[in-house]
Amino acid sequence: MNDARRSWNEARRKTSFVSNVSHELKTPLTSIRMYAELMAEGRVADEATSRRYLEVIGEESRRLTRLVNNMLDFARLEQGRKHYKPEAIDLPTFIEELLEVHGLRLARAGMQVELKGSAGQDLPRVSMDRDALEQALLNVVDNALKYAAEGGELLIEIAHTPRLATVTVSDRGPGIPPPHRRRIFDKFHRVDESLTSRRQGSGLGLSIARGLMRDLGGELSYTPRTDGGSHFVFSIPWETSPS
Repeated sequence: MNDARRSWNEARRKTSFVSNVSHELKTPLTSIRMYAELMAEGRVADEATSRRYLEVIGEESRRLTRLVNNMLDFARLEQGRKHYKPEAIDLPTFIEELLEVHGLRLARAGMQVELKGSAGQDLPRVSMDRDALEQALLNVVDNALKYAAEGGELLIEIAHTPRLATVTVSDRGPGIPPPHRRRIFDKFHRVDESLTSRRQGSGLGLSIARGLMRDLGGELSYTPRTDGGSHFVFSIPWETSPS
């Protein structure tokens, strides 16, 4: 009976995973196709509308790229074939540029973004693979957009210890229920795993983010936020020790 129950649960998770991934890939593709066809058919009358449609196409293309990258990273991490190119990165500048690129979609989701701890700090550089760090951070930000946008707040704080830099991504969403807190980084795990869930997702984003960080000598952890919400804390090794 236990074997049968485990097999049934595994089959259910795989079915949910395939359904959710299919939906997530289809959504940006549908938007890209719709707006591209409207422009190709000459049905866009003014320049402002055309510019807005192009912005949506660009945003959805980047979203599709992130989804595909997650699938590829998952496969490579599972097979131990993920390769990295660590380099020295100025962390505050890196995060500022990342937020600037994704500022439009954060604003459209109603998220007020605040970055703390970067101004005036003479910090050494961290040693990270640039693409992997970006993917890990974006997975956590995307998780906040998906589940915590109604909280209207995204706070990113940079701090440091003699050994590590830390980046804390905090939201004012509903938080993670206690029974799920130990499992949120498990692959395929979602708080609502039903096929009828209002929020589609693959259940891989946080798992991949932690896997990438651990591969590079860092860590990603979760703690509940006082008065509601979540803290996701990135611990990132320095390239050299701070003076």
